[in-house]
Amino acid sequence: YREVIKYLDDCLIFGIKPGLVRIEKILQLLGNPHRKTDFIHIVGTNGKTSTTKMVACILHNHGIRTGYHISPHISSYTERMWICGKEVPEKKFAGVFDQIYPYIEQVNKMDLDGPITQFEIISAMAFKLAENEGIDVMVLEAGMGGRWDATNIACSKVVGLTGVSLEHTKILGNTIREITTEKAEVIKEGAMVATTSIDPEVLEIITKKVNDTGSTLFLSGKDFGIQKKVDLGLEGWILVIKGVNKVYKNLKFHLIGQYQPLNLSLALILSELYLKDGKREIIDEKLKEILPGIRIRGRFEVIRKRPVVVADAAHNPEGIENFVEDIVRYFGERKKIMIFAVLKDKNYEKMIESIIRVSDILILTSSSDRRSLNSRELEKITKNKIKSFKSQSRIKCEIYRVDNVENSVRFALKISGRNDIICITGSITNLSSIIN
Repeated sequence: YREVIKYLDDCLIFGIKPGLVRIEKILQLLGNPHRKTDFIHIVGTNGKTSTTKMVACILHNHGIRTGYHISPHISSYTERMWICGKEVPEKKFAGVFDQIYPYIEQVNKMDLDGPITQFEIISAMAFKLAENEGIDVMVLEAGMGGRWDATNIACSKVVGLTGVSLEHTKILGNTIREITTEKAEVIKEGAMVATTSIDPEVLEIITKKVNDTGSTLFLSGKDFGIQKKVDLGLEGWILVIKGVNKVYKNLKFHLIGQYQPLNLSLALILSELYLKDGKREIIDEKLKEILPGIRIRGRFEVIRKRPVVVADAAHNPEGIENFVEDIVRYFGERKKIMIFAVLKDKNYEKMIESIIRVSDILILTSSSDRRSLNSRELEKITKNKIKSFKSQSRIKCEIYRVDNVENSVRFALKISGRNDIICITGSITNLSSIIN
């Protein structure tokens, strides 16, 4: 397993190369395992991992052999693949890699616009694993975009779109229209499609793609949605959700964050649509049995209680905005110590604007990822932002710079009181060394 992860880490140098030619070729050499399993595809800017995991848990609890493939991971590559209730063990992960390795070598010798990328390799592994395990359905989280994402080699019966905001603009486009067009390409002939987006521009593009492919569209607020939401604070929610088939009442759901009930509503409709295709439906008792146990690591996750420490993987302006709203909502006027590190290719200036408005103390740092923005540069940008805000509003924010995330957490714990809030956010790469 250690040799496999070293190989995968080394493949990061090949970067992101949009296109399906390499994944198509390796799967062809493997006997097209992606044609032997049903798929549900989740696309969107935020909420994909949570929705993917929820769908997989619901279907698995209904006796369906279910898997998922998500990205990226927090601590271990094995987090990316899950089969029938369990993450794939290291031995099995390495075994699947061994199965496909000879074909990686073959593809790399072909003239296919460079070597196969890390994400393409892991996607090929997920498809092969689904075949090995006799999976009925695999829930796929798109890595980036849709059209040229390696997961789009699958022909998915059911597609979910969480929502669209600006991200990966150098590859996907500079407008919501362009990005949505890329994501909509996962919709294949005769698919059942559901979205929680209410953006008119997004819905216009999705509706056209649905019509062009003879698919069926289900809209949040019209065909499904949250009818009632009782906020239990850090204990989660009690929800009433309208599905296509029926209304699900008194659902106890422990994932906190305003966006999670919305993700659950999408997960429910996607599960319904898949089951409906097999003339089955969601059973209330089975749903209520599985929901309280669903946990999503690094999504507004409280990892310590005194003082409260929150780990969150928000990594773009929309995600940070949601995170900030939740911090204020759950913790009000309590003193907030924010630890922030971000990757260089993100729109970090917008993210900083949101973070400094709620920080009493802001600790700027860098993660161990080579793409992490240098903390000195981050400090300079942050201080300039604070200066620019002073004429408009009062920003009272102490700034510290610490060399890495682990030491930032130690420093935050040292200066915090028992009733203070410590938050780590800005990138999923910030969480690997501390969340365990």
